[in-house]
Amino acid sequence: MSVTTLILLYGAEIWADALRVEKYRKRMAGVQKLGALRVACSYRTVSEPAILVVAGVIPIYLQARERKYIYRKKSEIGKQEAKRQARAYNRDQWNTRWREDSRGRWTAKLISRLDKWVEREHG
Repeated sequence: MSVTTLILLYGAEIWADALRVEKYRKRMAGVQKLGALRVACSYRTVSEPAILVVAGVIPIYLQARERKYIYRKKSEIGKQEAKRQARAYNRDQWNTRWREDSRGRWTAKLISRLDKWVEREHG
């Protein structure tokens, strides 16, 4: 999953705005969903938002925006601070979209807070 994500995000600092087009976003999200299905050992009928939450993977379009933000802000505020700000913003965006999405509602009943789910200890 990590290798696939790195390949998908290669050069995202330049083309991240292209993901505003739904066609491109869906293509990349489809690849990411397949990886998340493998991570979570799930069936392909699970919705994209639900499987990304279960696998603990931030949606690819948010990761692309994060990379672009870091690239633009690292000279102003430093790379570490830019990473921190971008990750906090992305978590908020992901959480908001998770609560508002109509898909994966059964999973949302079980996992209502993304921050606790993603930062939990495994095992």
